Amino acid sequence: MNPTLKWGLALAVLLGLLDIAGVSGLWADEGPPAALAIGGGVVGVITIVAAALARRRGAIPVVIGSRVVSALLGLPVYWADDAPDWSKIVIGIAIAVTVAAIVLLAVGRRAPQPA
Repeated sequence: MNPTLKWGLALAVLLGLLDIAGVSGLWADEGPPAALAIGGGVVGVITIVAAALARRRGAIPVVIGSRVVSALLGLPVYWADDAPDWSKIVIGIAIAVTVAAIVLLAVGRRAPQPA
C-alpha cells in the first residue's frame, strides 16, 4: 500500500473516531441534535470498518463516501442560531481535514501498485 493511501486512511480513521466521540454530545447542554450525533457516530463506525477492509477488499470508495456524508452532517451547524461559535470552527477544521483525506485516498487509489 502506498504512503499516500496510508495517510488518507489514517486521516479518515481519525475523523471516524471523532465522529464516534461526537455521540457524547447528546448529553451536553449545547450538544447537536440527536439525529445528527447518532448519524455521525454510525458514519464514523462505517469509516473505521471500511478502512480496516480497504487493503484486501477495495473498500476505499466506502471510506470516501462515509467521509462525504460526515462532512454533510456537519454543515447544519452553520445555520443553527444556537450553535456555539467554537463548534463552527471545529466543524470547519474537520471538513478541511476531510477534504485532505478524500484527496489522499483518491490519489493513492489511482497510483500504480508495486509488483
